[in-house]
Amino acid sequence: MREKELNVLNPLYMKFLELNLTELESKTLTTFIGGLYAEPGFSDVDVNDLSKELEIPTKVLRGVLGSLVKKGIVSIEENGGGYDIIYMREKYWYLVNEEWASEARVNC
Repeated sequence: MREKELNVLNPLYMKFLELNLTELESKTLTTFIGGLYAEPGFSDVDVNDLSKELEIPTKVLRGVLGSLVKKGIVSIEENGGGYDIIYMREKYWYLVNEEWASEARVNC
């Protein structure tokens, strides 16, 4: 994962340690978060696009995402049009940025 590599210098590193994520879950979540650019709660990050970005097979990524779903960190919405959109659960919006974190606190 080139410049997005999760390492001790990355501010998400300590937060991810608390979540007890595998290396592949951490890389997937880091890349996913990098694709969240709009207002809190919005996502247009698709499973297939994330697979290409991470350079891992979609089948492997679906397994990783399944684990993140079971941990309650993300959800996946199948829209029937061939796109499976990934969403961050509100409890974990603080991982995205301060604007998302603030919005999550307001909604509590």
